Amino acid sequence: MLKKKRFVLLLSVLGIGLLLALNFILSNREGDDKFLRPISKKINQVEAEFDLDFIEILMRNRPDESLTFSNLSIDSYHEYFLFDENGQLIYWSDFSYIPDYETVRVQENKRLLEDREGVYFSKIRRFSRNDKGYFLVQVYPLYNKREIQNEFLSSGFNKSVFGNDRVELSAEEANGFVDVRGSKNEYLFSISFESGYQAIGQTNNVPLMVFFFSLLFLILISGYDFVKTIWKKGQKFIAVFYASLILFSIRGFMLFFGFPQDYFDFSLFDSSRFASSLLNPSLGDLLLNVICLIIPFAMILAILLGQAFIQRFQEFSQKYKRWYFFVLAYFFSTVLLIGFYSLYINILSNSQWDLNILSIPSFDYFKGISLLLVFFGSAGYLLFSIIALSLVLEYRQYSKVYALQVLLIFSTPIVIGLSIINWIYLLVYLTHLLFLISIISFELYKNIFRLGLNTFLTFFFGCLISAIVTGIAAHQVYLERQQQSKVRFGNQQLIENDVMAEFFLSDIMKRISEDIFIKNALTDPLQAKEPIERKIRRIHMTNYFDQYALKVKVFNAAGDNVLQRGDEESLQDLRVNYVKSDYITSVRDLYFIKGTEEIGSNQYFAFIPLYRDDVFIGTVYLELNQIRILPGSVFPKLLMDQNYQASFNDRYYDFAVYQDGELQYAVGVFNYRASDLHNYVENGALFSAGIYKKQYHHLGVRNEDRVVIVSSPIYSVYYILADISLFFLFYILLTLLSVVVYALMKGLKTFNFNYATRLQMYLNFAFFFPILIISAIILGLLANSYQDELHRQYFQRATLVKDNLSAIMEKQSAGVADREDFFEEVNNLAGTANIEINVFDRTGYLMTSSQPNIFDKRVVTRYVNPQAIAELLEGQNNLVLLEESIGKLNYKAVYSAIRSSDGQEVQAIISIPFFESETELDILIADVLSNILNIFVLVFIIFLFVSYFVSKSLTFPFKLLTQKLKATDLENNEPMYWPSNDEIGLLVNEYNNMLYKLEASKNVLANTEKESAWREMAKQVAHEIKNPLTPMKLTLQHLLRLQAEGKLEDPSKLKKPVETLITQVDTLSDIATSFSTFAKMPLPKNELMDFRKVVKEIIELFRNRERGTVTFIDHTEEIPVYVMGDDQLFGRVISNLIINGIQAVDGRKRPVVDVSMKVDNGKVVLMIKDNGKGIPDELKDKIFIPNFSTKSEGSGLGLAIAKRGVETAGGRIWFETQVGTGTRFFLEFDLVRLN
Repeated sequence: MLKKKRFVLLLSVLGIGLLLALNFILSNREGDDKFLRPISKKINQVEAEFDLDFIEILMRNRPDESLTFSNLSIDSYHEYFLFDENGQLIYWSDFSYIPDYETVRVQENKRLLEDREGVYFSKIRRFSRNDKGYFLVQVYPLYNKREIQNEFLSSGFNKSVFGNDRVELSAEEANGFVDVRGSKNEYLFSISFESGYQAIGQTNNVPLMVFFFSLLFLILISGYDFVKTIWKKGQKFIAVFYASLILFSIRGFMLFFGFPQDYFDFSLFDSSRFASSLLNPSLGDLLLNVICLIIPFAMILAILLGQAFIQRFQEFSQKYKRWYFFVLAYFFSTVLLIGFYSLYINILSNSQWDLNILSIPSFDYFKGISLLLVFFGSAGYLLFSIIALSLVLEYRQYSKVYALQVLLIFSTPIVIGLSIINWIYLLVYLTHLLFLISIISFELYKNIFRLGLNTFLTFFFGCLISAIVTGIAAHQVYLERQQQSKVRFGNQQLIENDVMAEFFLSDIMKRISEDIFIKNALTDPLQAKEPIERKIRRIHMTNYFDQYALKVKVFNAAGDNVLQRGDEESLQDLRVNYVKSDYITSVRDLYFIKGTEEIGSNQYFAFIPLYRDDVFIGTVYLELNQIRILPGSVFPKLLMDQNYQASFNDRYYDFAVYQDGELQYAVGVFNYRASDLHNYVENGALFSAGIYKKQYHHLGVRNEDRVVIVSSPIYSVYYILADISLFFLFYILLTLLSVVVYALMKGLKTFNFNYATRLQMYLNFAFFFPILIISAIILGLLANSYQDELHRQYFQRATLVKDNLSAIMEKQSAGVADREDFFEEVNNLAGTANIEINVFDRTGYLMTSSQPNIFDKRVVTRYVNPQAIAELLEGQNNLVLLEESIGKLNYKAVYSAIRSSDGQEVQAIISIPFFESETELDILIADVLSNILNIFVLVFIIFLFVSYFVSKSLTFPFKLLTQKLKATDLENNEPMYWPSNDEIGLLVNEYNNMLYKLEASKNVLANTEKESAWREMAKQVAHEIKNPLTPMKLTLQHLLRLQAEGKLEDPSKLKKPVETLITQVDTLSDIATSFSTFAKMPLPKNELMDFRKVVKEIIELFRNRERGTVTFIDHTEEIPVYVMGDDQLFGRVISNLIINGIQAVDGRKRPVVDVSMKVDNGKVVLMIKDNGKGIPDELKDKIFIPNFSTKSEGSGLGLAIAKRGVETAGGRIWFETQVGTGTRFFLEFDLVRLN
């Protein structure tokens, strides 16, 4: 049967491999039809959504009403644009892209629209409203063309339609192309699939999914049955092997064929989000691998806790020195710590997210699964560490002092080494050391698998240890990333060139070369040339160049300086001095000279040629000298192309530059001049891990004779504690969830908590959940409050800008200021308020911007957000806050209306985008959350201790009553006293009344028992005497018959009857002696005695016995074994049990009696095992009954006396037997701890 199950299981596993292999082979042969199906399905879905949007627009705009932005704004599936019949743009739903009317070609109504922004699937419809015709253009992006590509903006084919870029699109039918058709079979566009194309997420491969999971389900069922059969046969390690083989085989097939990431579109299995190795190409694969490891480890855990393994381990451990096993346990636990610690580091090192307090506002299921994986690692570390120590401590019965001594010797070299190598690793190991000491000192291994009050306390303590380890790991990740960022930042300062300046200058030079005003002013002999310089300074140069001293020179085609006629330095001289290969940059016609003591600071030189109709008309020369270094810029990262981002560091630090040990200059808050950091320039630690000084972390970066020291404030311990509190809360929640799941699997009825445990749980839950709910409510309220405060600040800035721009616009209307003054004011306000300002006219078209690059690079169009027109112009609002997005960047923008002097007419619309709004709010929420978590965890831990002692105090009366009730007998009973008249007092009074009634009943019972005992004794004596009297009577009758026959004189006839009479008289004498002894047996003493000494003395009596062998094994070793009782009575009991064991063996084999002693849960257990014939089932209940015996001789009082003596001393006696094998008697007594 087992072979058949193995065969079916093997076929099922091979079936999964064959299924994936066939699908892999056949999928490569399906060709274009396979690729076309998901694309056609998606395009038809988009077209259906186009129709729904169109219907909604018609419903919102009645035929006899004029079109308004408010009515045209709908919650659409896709973007749409409205043109009139003259090609004028009436409405746009998206301000990041607007198609040109000439490109749309409404008359042709082609479904594939292509322009410089990309390729779009479109649908054009004509409709009329208020006797005017309009064209509605709906678009869906198929391919994006981005001039800038970075983490927010990307080019390429739409990933929700196409698998990769190995595809070509055509608006017309062509050879080699396949047609995409609509729901009515109309032609839409054509596609050509190139070699290497992969279809987008095979979510429509339902048969494969059903077949795969059916086979998987079959494997799991048959595999479970197969492994369970082997497990029940006792071959548990073989069962673990087969379970691992099944799981790892399935995972091997899945990894080899790339299932499911190559077959289905699951973001959990997306390698772009997480990938660490071939075995873990995604977070989903890591989760599956961990689950496949959990199952065999759970089976190993069950084996380690089994009595069979424990007994084999005890026998095995007897062969070696005891410190071996302590070292192995400590080493194994340390290896588990390293694995748990490395798991967290590995997840963060290979993912795109963080797991700390700052990442909670953007929490998603990727972070949740990551925390779940870390929790699994934590549980494995805690459980197996406790089990390893329990095998050595609990079952080998070693003393705690010896265990701690070995731990000290084991840990000392590790602590010394880590204190030299890395202080973070030292903190981790010290936390681990605290955990090991707690396991040993408080015997935590006794609580872990017995659900009770101490179990939950152990769980909470384990969660705290794991949270500390994880918090330290999170801090290490932060330090490593900060160090990498500082090294990158320091290298930027050593290289000296300003990446951002070069990026900006490349755009500025292009705009100047295309500026019509500059070209006209330069070529017009009658026009003044000073406005050229003024426009370059005010309009073209951004706020970033406030850190540079700018010189502008303009040369005509002949090379003459038209701004400073008397300037002796000609254009040719400038070219000779600066146009050199040593000064070249990545930007054409831009040159850089690194600052030195001779020439001063860094310098940039730009030569901008001007052409009109391909005719050279002059050159603009820019010279920029760096006068100070700004710590940051408001310029958004979305404008930074990925080619620049490789060398761009978006984090800014305080830093100082030293040359030959002397401070050259410093930037930031930290006072480098007052510090003695120059003394550490030769310190190697400064350049490796950095040094800590004056609450700052300093890291050095060296380049020849120059050293840059980059500094940042020390990561606050407050945030480290917040991370620990966060992990502690997560671990507790997951632990409680695991306990609930385990309870549901085992059945709730199997968990019977005692009163103290229930009371502790009620108290904890009564605190935990209300404070959790209150914390969540407070967090929500504070988050809303912070959000409102941020919005209020945004509105204040917008109002300030609006008031200033309104004033300059009024001056412009009065003729006091011109258009250039308005543009200059916009730039000045943007620099002063450290914001970006865009100004649109009342039609929504851009007038000016403090950051024109965002429009020049076509990141967004020159049209305003249409909702702003609906709110400000049509809704008559003065301010409005809108949520916007550009690519993957989400932000908020404030729009304000500049009205005319009478306040009636809107003259312009101001847009102020706050690109860091989401980050700012996340930081504020994280700060509030860290406060709440730290307070919550602190109060929870304090409350845990308080509730523990409260529950102890509340349950003390019940424990006292329990002890009194246990001691209640018919001898000496003392009444209890309770000072208060509460519920406990009433219970005590009832107990005292019960004692009084018991005393009265005792007297009656004593008299009754005496009478009954005498009757029973008389009956037993009569019975025992009657037995030998019968043969005596028969013998005497035989003698009388001999006498009558005259044969009494014959000695041979007289000898045997006389011997029979003597034997029966002896039997009567023995019976009388036994009953006399039982009656005279004194009451046992209750004194402190050395139980080990008593056992060894009895064993010594039987050491040289000829018939039988008696052995003794002491598992208690150095543990003192003191109990309360009568040493003489215990000696007789043990001796009687050994004699019974010897007598229970047939004469055909040699009797062997094994005596062993161990300590278990504060009790000493003595086992006496024989190799006799055993006790039949029908006699088991009669063994301890007085006068019952299985032997032909004896009174049957031995075991009755033994049971009475043991139970009188508060102990317990029982036996286990197997017919034909032998019997084991057990004696159990409470240990007495000596101070």
